[in-house]
Amino acid sequence: MQKLKGKFTTILNKIITDKSISGNEFKILCYLCMRSGTDNSCFPSLDTIHQDTGIGLSTVKNTISKLVESGYIIKVNRKKSNGCSTSNLYRLTDKVLE
Repeated sequence: MQKLKGKFTTILNKIITDKSISGNEFKILCYLCMRSGTDNSCFPSLDTIHQDTGIGLSTVKNTISKLVESGYIIKVNRKKSNGCSTSNLYRLTDKVLE
């Protein structure tokens, strides 16, 4: 077997075999895992997720909602100091981490 080179993301087997999530949900969940730091959270904009994954913007929005509903992620709305909205924060749950 050849050694892995470069950056990679570890995904639990139970997520890979979870028949309750769609392909887009799996792809976006993997993307959020890839983007998350040591605190298991990240804050890419919806447009960044759309651009990086090739998934349509409205599908990204719907898929994020489904991942929240299914308990894979927690979405936190963020605001700038002037009160304007900025990108959401996405936190991976224990369902993804354990």
